[in-house]
Amino acid sequence: MRNGGRWLAAMAAAVTALLGCGGDETVPPKRATKQPPVIDILVDANRDGELDADDEEGKNEWTLDHGASYLANLDDDDSNGVRDADDEVINGDTDFDDLAYIVVAPWADAPRNTTGVFTLDDASAANARLWKQGADGAWVLVGGSLGPCDSPTAPCQTVPTIAFDTTEVRRGVTLAIEARAFKTSNDMGAWSGYTQLTYSLHDSKDQIITTDTRPDGFDYAVMRVAPWMLNGNLSPFDQVWSDGGSSVFVKGIQAATDEAGITYKTYKNYADQWTQDFFQTAWTAIPGKDGTLHGMRVANARPWSQSEGAENLPIAWLMKNYLGPDHAVVKFYFDEHIDTATSYDSHGNHDLIPPYVNGESNFPMGRIFIGSGVLAETKAVYDAQGPQSPHFSVDSSWLYVGHIDEMFSYVPAKTARGWKLLVGSPKLARTMLEKLSADGNGAVHMFVGKKRYDPSDKFVDAEVAIDDVLANVDLMQWSQEAQAEIDSDLADFQDEVGLADDEIVEIPYLFEEILGGKIAYQPGTANLLAFGDFVVHPDPFGPKIGGIDVFKKDLQDRLGTAKHALGADGQGLEVRFTDDWSLYHILDGEVHCGSNPEAPPPSDGMKWWETGR
Repeated sequence: MRNGGRWLAAMAAAVTALLGCGGDETVPPKRATKQPPVIDILVDANRDGELDADDEEGKNEWTLDHGASYLANLDDDDSNGVRDADDEVINGDTDFDDLAYIVVAPWADAPRNTTGVFTLDDASAANARLWKQGADGAWVLVGGSLGPCDSPTAPCQTVPTIAFDTTEVRRGVTLAIEARAFKTSNDMGAWSGYTQLTYSLHDSKDQIITTDTRPDGFDYAVMRVAPWMLNGNLSPFDQVWSDGGSSVFVKGIQAATDEAGITYKTYKNYADQWTQDFFQTAWTAIPGKDGTLHGMRVANARPWSQSEGAENLPIAWLMKNYLGPDHAVVKFYFDEHIDTATSYDSHGNHDLIPPYVNGESNFPMGRIFIGSGVLAETKAVYDAQGPQSPHFSVDSSWLYVGHIDEMFSYVPAKTARGWKLLVGSPKLARTMLEKLSADGNGAVHMFVGKKRYDPSDKFVDAEVAIDDVLANVDLMQWSQEAQAEIDSDLADFQDEVGLADDEIVEIPYLFEEILGGKIAYQPGTANLLAFGDFVVHPDPFGPKIGGIDVFKKDLQDRLGTAKHALGADGQGLEVRFTDDWSLYHILDGEVHCGSNPEAPPPSDGMKWWETGR
């Protein structure tokens, strides 16, 4: 571990010089006129990744233009299996980089027995930690939330106030702050996510020292914990996760990720192949130097497991398999919901609408989008973040699984908005099949060689002729009902976002009904994996005419050409397919449900603090 970093000493010296507070570290310098009291703390108020005299302006408030921030330091830079905000040491250079620094300016002429008092507000003291650099360069944990925070009955010790002795007052003090949590609620009494810092000087009689510029004797600064920022289909994904149990599924994803030049990572021996559902990927960041972002990826866990035992909970899997340098792990639920779990809490039912403006609604970093039944505490966390909130929701209760990814997805487009919505369309699927039948192809089979479960939960042949599909009265009725539900949800979405009809691309597949809820009968090809200009659909196993899968060709024509101006250049997406039939489709899910892309904090574009949220 470095001893605090030489650059920190240089930074402190620069601040000292800029404030006109130079002098020996331990004794007052000899000078004709003694320096008046210096009551001053500095944070990165101007958001340039540096601490200097320019940070004096606006440091005591948080606005669109000014205000410092700090990270929830929940990654594991030394890879010891403990999140850095729970370690009792700073874990090397990369962990230092995840701290935000606070400089308490020196008063070189402080009289003997002068003390300094530095304070965090009580709510922040329960959610953040303060480190202090000693004269020897070593760092010591001195304030805020201390201890392991094992349970509500064994809470952390909180130390809101730190005292500096005369030597430290004369020398000045460098502190570093990190959060142990994100803001979790907008409710009155909950932590606001804003941290009020105060500093005062006290004389030998413990009386507060005042000055003309500090008539009450206090200097103030405000910091804000950086928000948790959800990824969406337009994020700069550089890695994809999935279960490795299906070789044909893996083969299709691997081919697409290799072509796109991003990493593909599979796992085995975990009782959940629904990779999108049991964890969610996001990021958090603060201003870095030269206009950059500095932060980490963040994965949050679903509150229940597919199998019994605490060791099988998603949070346990993430702590073992995801946590690491620049890979943070968090959970937003109060308790494990093993006995009361619903599918609504799976993250296929939680998404991000890409950036949009509609009247007075402006979401330049996208907006969190959910379906029915999401836990109240999860919604509270989403709404507490700011830049992507408040969440928007539609009714997904009509679906058997209940996830919005069963009907909606998003892809880049060369349009003013920059993206278009893909929507599942049973109406279009029926129209396509009817045309095939009218053209004399009604005897052609779809789902050739595939099996599915029948109502008695037995494997049966899935292969079926086009005309038999169209003659299935129940299937046609279920699809019509699903279309009505989709139309209703889509109307709500369009009203909220201001999406025009030509910004919607229909994706054809029929729906069936299971136990009163609708599910994709054909592979639900809107339920896809997207990264960059690539989309990976479930193979539709549609009817082949002249050796060509009609539904595959339709998707290629619809999405892979300039017809809808999709892709960064408007010339179409890179449309790919993978076989998800056995591991996902017949188990009521598709490609998006079984894959999970992640991304670092974005390297360009708008910063969250520029949104005014």
